[in-house]
Amino acid sequence: MASSLDYGNVSHHRLGRAGHAMSGWGSLRWYPKITRIQNHAAVDVGRGSETLMTFARGDLFRAARLLALRQRSRALVVTGFYIPAARRPAAESDGPAGAVELCAALRGIGGEGWLVSDQPCGPVVTAAAQDTLPDDHILIAPSGAAFELWFDDIRALVRHEHIDSVIFIERVGPSFDGIPKNMRGADMLQWTAPLSRLSRLGLHTIGIGDGGNEIGMGRITPSAIADIVLHGETIACRVPTHELIVAGTSNWGGHALVCALYALGCRSVASLLDEHWHHAVLGRIAAAGGLDGVTLLNTPTVDGLSETQYYRQINVLSRLARS
Repeated sequence: MASSLDYGNVSHHRLGRAGHAMSGWGSLRWYPKITRIQNHAAVDVGRGSETLMTFARGDLFRAARLLALRQRSRALVVTGFYIPAARRPAAESDGPAGAVELCAALRGIGGEGWLVSDQPCGPVVTAAAQDTLPDDHILIAPSGAAFELWFDDIRALVRHEHIDSVIFIERVGPSFDGIPKNMRGADMLQWTAPLSRLSRLGLHTIGIGDGGNEIGMGRITPSAIADIVLHGETIACRVPTHELIVAGTSNWGGHALVCALYALGCRSVASLLDEHWHHAVLGRIAAAGGLDGVTLLNTPTVDGLSETQYYRQINVLSRLARS
């Protein structure tokens, strides 16, 4: 297996079983195109994502190339950010949509994805995966003492299914005092199962986030997050990942990874580049009570953006992948 940081070992491949045009996947010739995708995914919506992204340049290329070269990568895709302060508390829409897209992409390229979340976020995450994943590929962690038994089962699943990666997308992680916090600096421990422990299973890890408090942001110097993000000195997540994809919204980051796979020749993910696919997933999330993480309203929107703003960026990333 090629290292995610090893550019030189693999430059010529034949057609893969999943129908990928594999020629040149190991070559840096694709790096400029995927860098454009990365730059557009990081368009700032008010949290400093464009600046944060500069601390992880090249990580989108490295993450996509690793998944593309493996072809049959099998990953846990971890998401879910609960909003207890809303009138009707539920998980937010940013994260679950991108996580389901990544699971669909992994299955499309011949691999497999298991969607992972916890009980507070369970109804929204499960609804997001409807018609995309079988029920036994949706893994919801229980609260309290039952978590340890569940985690033992996950370790057994990793061994039995030869799972090789963990992808965290918009999943809050512990800050440097050990407490996960939301963007306002509020303590989220009560509503957050310790899924960051999945980063210590010895698997390859990819993080996707937009605000500094998500698992993976430990890859960035804490002082940088403190300088760039409001409350950054207290909310910065201490957990790093091998690669980190910083985006304006985490769903854009997930879509950027799928678009990078397409750009590398994984044409089997083409349906995920269609705006209508994304409308359907966000519709299911809203129907299950999912919330816009900024307005705290039960609408099929993301992070306070209008639908026009949100889908414009989805389409820009898709066009860059196809060009």
